[in-house]
Amino acid sequence: LGGFGIYEQENITFKNMTVTNTSNNGYGIFISNAKVELFDVALKGCESCGLFVPHTTSLTTTVVANRCQFANSRNGAFVRGSLTSATFKNCVFHDNDEDGIYGSEFATVHLHGEATAIHSNEDEGISAFDNCKVIIHLPSHHNTTYNNRGDDRFTIRGGTITNVED
Repeated sequence: LGGFGIYEQENITFKNMTVTNTSNNGYGIFISNAKVELFDVALKGCESCGLFVPHTTSLTTTVVANRCQFANSRNGAFVRGSLTSATFKNCVFHDNDEDGIYGSEFATVHLHGEATAIHSNEDEGISAFDNCKVIIHLPSHHNTTYNNRGDDRFTIRGGTITNVED
């Protein structure tokens, strides 16, 4: 219970845990100018975002999440900034008050794995704003986003969401 802030660090790994942060504007994990990996982590019940990666101007921020769950928060994952890359492998984003994944400001988001699912969020499944690129490394017939109250895929101001087959 509570959140983590990772600043200007490398080789940080979270494994087999649940993170819940119900404090005002509480983030589960806040990452800035860092390189972080998540394995089998549930980020849920956060007042703000399960995962928050803000825009930075100096160092690259990289997040790789494997078999993680982002649920019951305001946003599952919020990723922004041209120096930011987030990769989600077999992760599930569901039942968030707003978006499952919110990307903006030139961030790059990669989604991999047949178990990937973005569903039942109160607003959009995936939002790509301000030249954010979301690349779904699955065939277009894969049921990646579904049953979201708003759009399953929402783009505006140059944001893109694209399926590619590797």
